[in-house]
Amino acid sequence: MFSARLSLLALVVLLPLRAFGQNVAPVVTAPIGDATLFQNASAEVVPLTDHFNDPDTIGVRLTTVLGNIDIALYNQRTPITVANFKNYVDSGRYFVTDPTTGQPASLFVHRSVPGFVIQSGGFLSTVNPSDPVHVLPTQVTTFPAITNEPGISNTRGTIAMAKMASAPNSATSQWYINLADNGGPPNNLDTTNGGYTVFGRVLGAGMTVADAIAALPFYNFGLPFDTLPLRNYTSGLPTPANLITIPAISYVSSLIFTAVSDHPAIATAQISGTNLLVNGKQLGSAQITATVTDVDGAQVSASFNVSVIANPVHLANISTRALVGTDDAALIGGFILRGDAPKRVIIRALGPSLAGAGLTNLLADPTLEVHDSTGALIGFNDNWQDDPNSQGVIDAGIAPTEPSESAILLTLPASSTGTVYTAVVRGAGGATGLGLVEVYDVDSGPGSSVLNISTRSDVQTGDDILIGGFIVFGNGSQLVLVRAIGPSLAGAGIANPLGDPTLTLVDSQGTQIDFNDNWQDNPAKAEIEATTIPPTDPKESAVLQTLAPGGYTAIVRGTGSAPTGTGLVEVYALPSM
Repeated sequence: MFSARLSLLALVVLLPLRAFGQNVAPVVTAPIGDATLFQNASAEVVPLTDHFNDPDTIGVRLTTVLGNIDIALYNQRTPITVANFKNYVDSGRYFVTDPTTGQPASLFVHRSVPGFVIQSGGFLSTVNPSDPVHVLPTQVTTFPAITNEPGISNTRGTIAMAKMASAPNSATSQWYINLADNGGPPNNLDTTNGGYTVFGRVLGAGMTVADAIAALPFYNFGLPFDTLPLRNYTSGLPTPANLITIPAISYVSSLIFTAVSDHPAIATAQISGTNLLVNGKQLGSAQITATVTDVDGAQVSASFNVSVIANPVHLANISTRALVGTDDAALIGGFILRGDAPKRVIIRALGPSLAGAGLTNLLADPTLEVHDSTGALIGFNDNWQDDPNSQGVIDAGIAPTEPSESAILLTLPASSTGTVYTAVVRGAGGATGLGLVEVYDVDSGPGSSVLNISTRSDVQTGDDILIGGFIVFGNGSQLVLVRAIGPSLAGAGIANPLGDPTLTLVDSQGTQIDFNDNWQDNPAKAEIEATTIPPTDPKESAVLQTLAPGGYTAIVRGTGSAPTGTGLVEVYALPSM
């Protein structure tokens, strides 16, 4: 029977909330410092949770299969109940590893009474050992019952504790969300059984998800599953996929954030989650005011000034496309950060989305590693949405379009002499194909700069040549040295270096700006030597150009009887000579 593993407790469920007692307003915990921003640069990101706090609530997110339900928990008004709920979350009792499948088994909504409540917190979605296709729920291991804390009304959108009938102090792990105002008649949850303890309120669009759960058909499998909501269900015993599971409960902010600029033509202010994004649009000054509102409507604000200044010319984005192989044939990009402040960068590894450019033989599932100058791994990502800083990638406006592509947002140390980092792109499972590695400068104001990128990969023919792209951004022009390296890689232990690379530089329209085969034949040979970083082999190539803002592409091919091999393309941003 479906309930064979369960203790058949007769549980009453409820929820809502009416402020009972004085609300404590949110507070400013730290002022937001004034900022200097570059015109049209990436947004200044202000984590508002570093500057505001709500003393009397804690935010949690119930991640359900139908969407997120964010809740503000009343930790000051119902401290015993909130501490009890957190204890179940923090101890992992709402989530177990199924002993039969070895996979995570989480809470599910086990009761749904439309127009009344949906209830969870009691049972885990484990399967039947003798019939692993179907569910045989396990009851949550409970802590001792807690003291009742009534006083907040069971209104629509509140979360409250379930308990045994005629036992006011019997609440343990189960809770419910009120779908209606249940405090008074006919349900009288505020007074029956000593009153049911409301300990939080659903935020934002969370009740849309709760209502969607309540709108699902429910089925009778006997107590306590006589109103079990299921999705995509036809007949027989339910499977885990039929349940309304809650695979994660995490802590989030319980505050609502807004922001305004007194001069939006100069600087704009936008909220993204709990971050404030400020963009400098025109030269001048503006005041930004951030405001937070708690679940009961109390507010507090903080203001700061921004100055928007001219954006000096620099390399804002550098990228390389090449055939990604295995071992030494991986796509390896090195970049240098120079300056006296840490640099905020986003590194991406793309593959599937290159199909939009008409390319084939693409790297289906790129992985991305970032190493510091000692070779230590400081970042790894397979699928970009799994990265802890994925929201920052979205806020920067450069999230990959394919979930299997990779991206990492890092704030990296720089130095006046240049600090070196390496990005390595491989195929998951040892796969190969055409891939792209990119480094984006996403700083909003003065600091360090991306000095160069040098990318090594296997150079083939056709679409599988080595292509380096870069963007010159800001006011003025940028002196750039581009090198195509091959023969000298033998000194680094590369077994099959590209014997005679050629280098073509084109602009964003595809117009050729420069071409070189052997760098000593370049009319700018003397100037290339004066940079102190000319190629070391006469068969290698280099071009030196002063470029206006815009996008550019450096193309490396092989010539002669051995047109393939491992090659290196490098782009250096140089001071004017």
